[in-house]
Order: sequence, then C-alpha cells, then structure tokens
Amino acid sequence: MKTIHRLIVTSQAYQRASSLEPAPTAANQKVDPANRHLWHFPLRRLEAEPLWDSIFTAAGKLDLSVGGASFDIRPAQGRRGNRGSPRSAGASNRRAAYMIRGYSTSRDVVPHFLQAFDVEDGRAPCPLRTQTVTAPQALFLMNSAALDQATTQLAERLRQESGGALPAAVELAYRLTLARPPTPHESARALAYLGNDPARLKGLAWLLFNLDEFLYVR
Repeated sequence: MKTIHRLIVTSQAYQRASSLEPAPTAANQKVDPANRHLWHFPLRRLEAEPLWDSIFTAAGKLDLSVGGASFDIRPAQGRRGNRGSPRSAGASNRRAAYMIRGYSTSRDVVPHFLQAFDVEDGRAPCPLRTQTVTAPQALFLMNSAALDQATTQLAERLRQESGGALPAAVELAYRLTLARPPTPHESARALAYLGNDPARLKGLAWLLFNLDEFLYVR
C-alpha cells in the first residue's frame, strides 16, 4: 500500500490545481470536457465530517479524544420525544465521526447538519455520497449555533495568539482557516473591516468560514 500511495501522491495528476490557465484549458476542454483523464483537479466540496472538523480545528477547540458515546448537536427541546439518555452538553466540539446518526423512533434519523451535507442515514449501503449545493448548507454556515460558537472561539484564539496586534490576527486567521497567508489586498480589506476594533474579529471569522475557499477542496 505504501508503494501505491507514493505512486499516487508523486504523480502529476495528484499535484494538479483546480485553477486553470485560459490557453491550455480551451484545448483540453475540446479533448476531455468531462476531465476523465484528470488534466485538472476536480473541485470538490468538503464532506460533512471534514467540514465540521475543519471549523473546530481552526477555532482550536476540536476534541480529538477517541471513543465514547455519540453526541447530538440539537438542543433537547427540539428533539422529537424524550426517550433515550441525554447527551453531554459540552460534547458538540467532538469530531463529526461521533455525531449521532441512524435509526431512532424518538427523533429524526440524522441531524439537519448531516442531512444538509448529504450524509446517508445508515439504513442502507451507500458506496458513494451525493454532492449537492443547496440553501441549507449556506444557512448552516451563516447562522447555525455551532458556527456562532466556533466564530467566538476563533476570535478569542486570534486575540490571544496575536498578542492584540490586528495585522498579526488577520495573518493568523487566514492561515488557520484557508491554510495560506492573505494577499496584500485581502489583508488591507480585512484591516479596514476591523477598523482597529478587536471585537470585530468574530465577524472576520464568520466571513472566512463562509468563503467558498473554506468549503471546497482545491
């Protein structure tokens, strides 16, 4: 397996980017419009579990503990019925692999977050998940309780690790969320948005989590 992995990751196909140069793109589109031969990286949206984990990793609060009971991100009053043991209120930053799903007579089969991002309910084999782009996905990233929690935590992390210096906080914010430094233009616009007010770091965190670049693998 290591030999196969080495072959894959050192191949030109694996190292291709999703951004395209106009001149060769036109020629390649004529020959292989479906990109079957992988002449560019196929743009893909993060699946539900990596997306959840990426949000709380950037916030510095992802719980990496292994094993234990599943957790439910929905508030108790919003569930159907009241049977079953309650979930820990502080467990919502665990890895999404432990998020509750599957059949139950007293609640929805899977949380709305997993439904929105195309996670199967576990009652039938699913060799390949669907990939949709829908309004509930955007709504989760815009105003869900989980994202509000993560933006608060990321803003606090930026304040602490930058020592209160807003230019350093902007640089760190881009590196934590997008895994790259900001361009000079992005840095200038972010600092203009902050307006020398550290309280607006929460809004900057929200903006970065809602970028397509955060949601898609390029």
